[in-house]
Amino acid sequence: MIWRLTLRRFRRGLVAGDYRTLLAALIVTVAALTAVGILTGRMGSLLNAQANTLLAADAVLSADHPVPDQYQQSASASHLTSTHTAGFPSMVSANGKARLSAIKAVNAGYPLRGTVTLQDGPGVRPAKGIPAPGEVWIDPRLGVLLGLKVGSTLDLGLSHFKVAAVLDKEPDAALDFSSLQPRLTMNAADLPATGLLGFGSRVRYRLLVAGAVPDVTAWKTATKGHLQRGERLEDVRSARPEVKVTLERAEDFLRLVTLLAAALASAAVLLAARRHALRQTDAVALFVAIGASRRRIAGMLWAELFILWLLAALIGGAIGWSAQAGLGWLVQDRLPAPLPPGDLGHWLIAAGLGGILLLGTAGPALLQLARTPPVRVLRHDSTAPASVWATWLLAGLCAIALMFWLGGRLKLTLIVLGAMAGALVVSALLGWACLSLLSRFSRGFAARIALRQLIRRRWLSMAQMAALAMGLLGVWLLTVVEHDLLATWQSKIPEHAPNQFAINIQPAQAMAFSRTLAAAGVTDAPLQPMIRGRWTERNGQPVKVDGLKDDRARQLAEREFNLSWGDTLREDNRLQAGVPLRESAPGFSVESGLAETLHIKVGDELTFDVAGTPITARVINLRKVDWDSFKVNFFVTGTGALFRNLPASLITSFYLPPGNTTLVPQIVNAYPNVTVIDVGEVLAEVRRVLGLATSALSLVFTFCLVAALVVLVAALETTAPERQREVAILRALGAQRQHIAAIQRWEGLAIGAVAGLVAGLGASVAGWALGKQVLDLPVSFNAWLPLVSVVSGVALASAVTAWERRRLSRVTALTLLRDPA
Repeated sequence: MIWRLTLRRFRRGLVAGDYRTLLAALIVTVAALTAVGILTGRMGSLLNAQANTLLAADAVLSADHPVPDQYQQSASASHLTSTHTAGFPSMVSANGKARLSAIKAVNAGYPLRGTVTLQDGPGVRPAKGIPAPGEVWIDPRLGVLLGLKVGSTLDLGLSHFKVAAVLDKEPDAALDFSSLQPRLTMNAADLPATGLLGFGSRVRYRLLVAGAVPDVTAWKTATKGHLQRGERLEDVRSARPEVKVTLERAEDFLRLVTLLAAALASAAVLLAARRHALRQTDAVALFVAIGASRRRIAGMLWAELFILWLLAALIGGAIGWSAQAGLGWLVQDRLPAPLPPGDLGHWLIAAGLGGILLLGTAGPALLQLARTPPVRVLRHDSTAPASVWATWLLAGLCAIALMFWLGGRLKLTLIVLGAMAGALVVSALLGWACLSLLSRFSRGFAARIALRQLIRRRWLSMAQMAALAMGLLGVWLLTVVEHDLLATWQSKIPEHAPNQFAINIQPAQAMAFSRTLAAAGVTDAPLQPMIRGRWTERNGQPVKVDGLKDDRARQLAEREFNLSWGDTLREDNRLQAGVPLRESAPGFSVESGLAETLHIKVGDELTFDVAGTPITARVINLRKVDWDSFKVNFFVTGTGALFRNLPASLITSFYLPPGNTTLVPQIVNAYPNVTVIDVGEVLAEVRRVLGLATSALSLVFTFCLVAALVVLVAALETTAPERQREVAILRALGAQRQHIAAIQRWEGLAIGAVAGLVAGLGASVAGWALGKQVLDLPVSFNAWLPLVSVVSGVALASAVTAWERRRLSRVTALTLLRDPA
């Protein structure tokens, strides 16, 4: 009986438009969260997959001993592909010359991610498989140093090998800065015959794995608990800070737009729920009047909500899935690889969250409706049927829990929620103050009447301003994210960022080396001193690597640091804590990310072992490094008083145009001790990640914008009955049409101006806070946005009142007074 009656009422209400705003808000909520969730998930997976090409795998387990078989067996059981490599330094000889080189022995399947490319005359070609037994691939530097070319023979250990190809690019070469020697790649089957793997050999064994993201994540989690001494898991983030910063920033952008979509959807449902409750009040009162029990009425209302949610979940899910699939297809040609398949779980999450929002917003109002007295029918009391505070409190708690779950990062979530809450509170308070002030100085009949009406329904007027401000805030915050934050991120990676690092330059070669670069047109390549040291003590206590719980902290503490000195803070470094270094006083400056990982703070006393000499000083400051600059930077620097008398080499970075193929061989021939490292692949990967993030954001912005527009519509519709009733009263009292139009124009001006000002200021402040505190981008306050927002708010509010005026002019005042909803 209840279901039959509910379905009949639902059908009738659907045709009459009673569910229009709430159903639209719910559909947009499910569609936006489905599309944004699936798109961000697919783009995020593609971002990480593309970055993993620098690792030649999705995950790597490295060890100073042969990797136990149990790890490969567990990888196979997790449906992962795997292969082994081994890397070590060894002498390579040919033509009466010898050179210490970085040897990499690979097995079939290498690389699991990315592609090895080989030089082929003036061009390049992708490698097919790995070197054949008895053959090797060498990099151009080794060929220049030993006079080798394709077809030449070289000696490695006890074996002779034929040079089958010259390497152009290896996926994982740019990440391994610990090996500064020329590279040689060989077949792992040839290793035993070389006799190079005897006792005491410095070999780094690696197990490379690749597969579906959930399988890789599960394998990494399971493997971490079984790692033994000398074993560690590696990923692209721990290997290169530039890639780590770019990936994390891209993920923050994707989290941000997902959070905005959810926040706007929550606001839309919250506003539409009030309108829905108002439209149901009289019908519920009639049921009470004819003797229906409150339990039966509550059951009918809950059944209607369920049908509404089910319809919205199906329609919204279909729209969201189709839209993300269509947009993904449209941009597929601009992507470096096919998008991974979408996960249907995002639709289930979106539908579930839509249901939570519906229960949290409409639920309290509908429960109160079941207790509505029958006299409500006769009085047409416009008071909201539910406790406003209870409704907003429960809805707010649901929305806040949703935001924290989706945001992932506390600071990001707090800024977005703070902007929304601030817009509500400030617009309400500012509206109250403006109405009180203007009412004293207003001149003219229309302005005076309009302001008095707004003051008489002060709470409703403040709610209108707050709702409109929140909708406008969503639109402007999206604009700030897309046009200010994203543009700033794109500009942080200069077009001619350094793509070459030259290391091991001796001080006696400094002037000649600089002249060589200048002759080739390279001018921005400052030489910086560098010395290697191992961190041994903190505050007089030995560093206990095993006591560090974080894997990254252990890896950093185990390795040798590249140290430098100087008392001038460079433009791509920013002081975060402490005071600047003074050249005459001993002291260290530590990169803030490293300090956070290793729990180092200003005032700590650190000791580094530099070639057997202990160097001890206190941490004077912590600094933020702009890794996006791709310039030479150091985790730890000191003053000249600490290092000046120790032997050191020099390092520099510079930009080499793609067409210049002569400078690097020239440097190798003139300065055999200098190693030139090409980080162009890392730079290209950072740019690829940036391009992918831009494409992803441009797609999901569409859904966020739709959600923001629905908020605006809901904000204006939720107070429509009250505005219509006031118009009816004015018409019944004999007010002329032009007077009513003037009064409504003044109302639109007041509401739109306050809401627009608050939204513009809120979006500018929130954008600045997101840039500074979350995305680490130097964003300035957008002073023009509040002005544009005020104009837009006034125009929008005025347009709605004009549309309402034309619509209501066709309805008699008596009809409006009988049924203002």
